[in-house]
Amino acid sequence: MTEIPWLVPAAVALGVAAVLVLAVVVMVRVHRRSPRMRAAAQTALQQATEALGGLDDAVDDLDVAFEAFDGVEASDVPAELRRARASAQRARDRGFAEVLDLRADTSVAAARRDRAGQLRQSLRTQTERAAAANQQFGEWARTHRDVALLYATARRRREAVVAAAGDPEPLLAALRDRFDPADRREAERAAGAASTALSAADDALSYDDAAHLLAATRALRRAARCLRAVEDEHRIAVQAAANAATEIDAARAELTDAVSAAAARPEACAPDAPVRLRDAMATLDDAAARSARRPREAIATVARARAARDVAVHGALTPRRRLEAARAALPGTLACARAALATAEAGDAASDARPSIARRLDLEDARRHLATARAETDAAPALEAARAAWRALSAD
Repeated sequence: MTEIPWLVPAAVALGVAAVLVLAVVVMVRVHRRSPRMRAAAQTALQQATEALGGLDDAVDDLDVAFEAFDGVEASDVPAELRRARASAQRARDRGFAEVLDLRADTSVAAARRDRAGQLRQSLRTQTERAAAANQQFGEWARTHRDVALLYATARRRREAVVAAAGDPEPLLAALRDRFDPADRREAERAAGAASTALSAADDALSYDDAAHLLAATRALRRAARCLRAVEDEHRIAVQAAANAATEIDAARAELTDAVSAAAARPEACAPDAPVRLRDAMATLDDAAARSARRPREAIATVARARAARDVAVHGALTPRRRLEAARAALPGTLACARAALATAEAGDAASDARPSIARRLDLEDARRHLATARAETDAAPALEAARAAWRALSAD
C-alpha cells in the first residue's frame, strides 16, 4: 500500500509522455504530407527536371563536337575523353528514367522532395562534367585536327545526307495527290525545315573556323532528321490508307458484338455502356466517310472506338473474348502510338528551337511504353502499354 502513492503519478507522467510522443509523431507525419510539403516536392521535381534539360543540352553539344571534329570513331581521341562522353550519355539516360519515375511517384511528399533534391544535384554535377569534357575535347581538337580537312569531311557528310534521303518532293507530291492537309502537314513542314537547314549548313561551310564548323554540323544533323521525318510521314500515311477500310470493318463488327454483350449482361457493363457504344459507332461512321483522304484519322478513330468498347463492356466479356479483343486492338493502337511519336519527333526536328524538357520527357515516356509493348508476349499488357505511349503524346 505504501508504493501506491508513488506509482500513480509515475503512471500519469508516463501516460502524458506517451501522448506527447504520439502527438509529435502525428504532427511530423502530417507535416510530411501537408500541402506545403507537396508544393515543396513539386518545386524540387521541377528543379530536377530543369537540371535534366541542362544535362541533355550539354550532352547534345558534346555529341555535336565529337562529330564536327571527327572524334566519333577516331582511334586517336584520348581514352579519358571517350569515357567522359560515354559517361555523360549514360548519366543523361539515367536522368530521364529517374525523372520519369519521380513524376509517377506517389510516396510521402517529404521523401519525394529529398529524392528530387539529390537527383537535381547529381544532374548538375554531371552537366558540369559534360561541359568540362567538351572544353577539353575542343582544346585537344585544336592541336590534333586540321580545320581544312574537317571542313572537307563536313562537305562530304552534307552530300551523303542528301544522297541518302533523296529528293523529298516526289513523296510530298504523292501525299498531296492522295491525302488532306492534316495527313501531310508535318511532312511538308519537315521538308521546308530540311531545306532551311541545308542552306544554313552551306552558309556555315563557306567559313573556315571551328565555330562555323559546329554550326554546320548541327544544321546537317537537323537536315538529316527532317528528311527522315518526310519519309516516315509518307510511310505512315500510306500504311494507314492500306489498312483503314479493313480496320473500320473489323471495328464495326466488334462494336456490334459489344452492343449484344451489353444487352445480355447490363449488370456487368459500365452504366453508360449503350451511350459509349453508340457514340463510338457514330465517330467510326464519320471517320469512314473521310478515310480515303484522311486514313490516319480513321486508324486513330478505330483505336479510340476499341478503347471505348473495352471500358463499356469489359466485365461482360469472357477471358477468351477479352484476349481476342486485345489482340485485335493491339496492331492499330501500336500504329497510332508510333505515328504520334514520329509526328512529334518530326515537329521537333522542324522547329528552330530545342523542344522544352517537358516535351522531351513526354517523348521519352512514350518510347519507354512502346518498348514495353514490343517486349510483352501477352496481348493485354502490350495493349495497355501501347495506349499509355499514345496517351503520353496526346497533348501534342
